Amino acid sequence: MRKLICALCLSVLVPVFARTTFRIEADHADYLYRCGETATFTVTAVDSNGVPVKAGSVTASLDNFGPKKVAERTVDLAQGNPFRVAGTLDEPGFLRLNLAGADCANRVFGVGYEPERIEKGSPSPDDFDAFWAAAKAKLAREVPLDAQVVRVPERCTKDFEYFRISFATFGRRVYGYMSVPTDRSLAPYPVDFQVAAAGFGGWTNDMGGKKDAINVFFAVYPFEPHWDWRQLGLKAKYDALNAETQRRYGTGYATSGIAESREAYFFYPVVLGIDRAVDWVAARPDVDRARFRYQGTSQGGGFGFYLTGLNHAFTRAAFFVPAITDTMGCLKGRQSGWPQILEHNGQTPERRAAAARHAPYFDGANFAARIRCPVRVAVGFADTTCAPCAVYAAYNAIPVKDKGIVHGIGMGHGCFGSIYGELGAWTASGREPAVRQFFK
Repeated sequence: MRKLICALCLSVLVPVFARTTFRIEADHADYLYRCGETATFTVTAVDSNGVPVKAGSVTASLDNFGPKKVAERTVDLAQGNPFRVAGTLDEPGFLRLNLAGADCANRVFGVGYEPERIEKGSPSPDDFDAFWAAAKAKLAREVPLDAQVVRVPERCTKDFEYFRISFATFGRRVYGYMSVPTDRSLAPYPVDFQVAAAGFGGWTNDMGGKKDAINVFFAVYPFEPHWDWRQLGLKAKYDALNAETQRRYGTGYATSGIAESREAYFFYPVVLGIDRAVDWVAARPDVDRARFRYQGTSQGGGFGFYLTGLNHAFTRAAFFVPAITDTMGCLKGRQSGWPQILEHNGQTPERRAAAARHAPYFDGANFAARIRCPVRVAVGFADTTCAPCAVYAAYNAIPVKDKGIVHGIGMGHGCFGSIYGELGAWTASGREPAVRQFFK
């Protein structure tokens, strides 16, 4: 395993009060510790001019990105600023510092404890491969592909043609876009494939074209995306989708149906539909199959684990703060990866138990073990949505030698632009990141 690490700076600034920030430092430059070793955080509350503040109080607590409480203290800034907080973990994981005050939102910082030893919350089901192979075969047998490709003249340019694309899957369709370069002398073209992050906005509705690669984008919702989504009021469809899953299952779309069956889970037909879209794109005569690349963030990162584990068309992939990993992490006493399937299906013991039976079939950490292409992963040490322990559990399961992980120190779920730039360059060219540990 190659771990990608080096340092840019030794402090992190995160906003606290309206004009105050916390400066946080740990006593290890790489923010990594051995199990049982004490980590000491030095925290300074400073005003907009960088001067330590002398009023107010802060409550500082340490936990394991889960229910394990390690330490807690309340600090009077008039009596102690900067101040220190210390604690340790005896098992592989991440130690989280939480800072809160009466006039500020909670702020988070984290350090790792032998994260390369973190194991996923449950084993892969014995019939995992058989289940997905049977699902793919059934879809091919029972549901015609029905590829629909519609050119969009108003989005075409001198550099590329632009298309809406969609494919049939169980009970619905999957929708996306594709752009194809106009310069035929560049063919066969590399492919850049992505699936949208969760939520709703421009990132789920739009895609730019490229002049030197086929660009492919998919949303996960059962309706067509549109770049003019605001004017068309498309968010109402997204809200209606969540309202319907709440009515039927008591939870949002990303955790809906899992307690009923594997096939009823929202992502089941989506994974299969986009997987067959991968096959369709890869079969195009203008595609360079030696340069078939994937990038995705959050939900899109989780789908990266799904697709590269399920479909070996991909030759290189980068997953940024990936979701849908370590779905059973809560069984090991830590936060499961978004969307926390078990936690959102715990209305009754029976419902939670059913979700626990089915969730491992959709755990990115189980798909990780089937990946064959080179992979890079970005993890946020302060990410409370896709907790670093969940991301590392999936990363550790990737069996290929050519893999690497970049550490976002102080990084929450908003991935740093510098990480996108470095790993994007690696995905396109194979150039390793010049900086391999990133600080806020």
